[in-house]
Amino acid sequence: MKSKKIALVASILLATLAVTVYAVVLSNTITTSWTLKESKTLQLYWVTKPSGDLYRGAWIEAKIGLKNNGLASYDVSVKFKIYTGGAGIPTGNVTIQYYDGGWLDMTGVLTGWNTKTLNGYFGPSAGFPVGPGYDEQTLFRIMFDGSAPLVNYGFEAWVEQV
Repeated sequence: MKSKKIALVASILLATLAVTVYAVVLSNTITTSWTLKESKTLQLYWVTKPSGDLYRGAWIEAKIGLKNNGLASYDVSVKFKIYTGGAGIPTGNVTIQYYDGGWLDMTGVLTGWNTKTLNGYFGPSAGFPVGPGYDEQTLFRIMFDGSAPLVNYGFEAWVEQV
């Protein structure tokens, strides 16, 4: 009886080895990889785009919106620049404000005085959260004072992750 059990175990072991030894890969191996990138689902848009002539000492108003069309949450900062192809913009010759129940001055965020480009940002300097479904609009206004050069000016804004 012992020899029959040993023979049975030996048969099972040999059958297992035979299957294992003769298992052959019959196809090529396929692979892939991904680089995860931001989906660019944040949309910065004009609600009211300023245009036309602007006079020294007069306000020009605009309204921009920021919308999150995706499912991810971000901590962001809205950056902007006011620029000219002409002479540098003298210190204090541009005033910028935003509306939040009243006009609030944000001229202090401007840097680059006496150059052709002033840089600034909207919102807290450390950024703010923008989750799924976020859609907010901000009214702001700009005025060029006293001795601002009489040249063409441009405005650009974009969103950066912080």
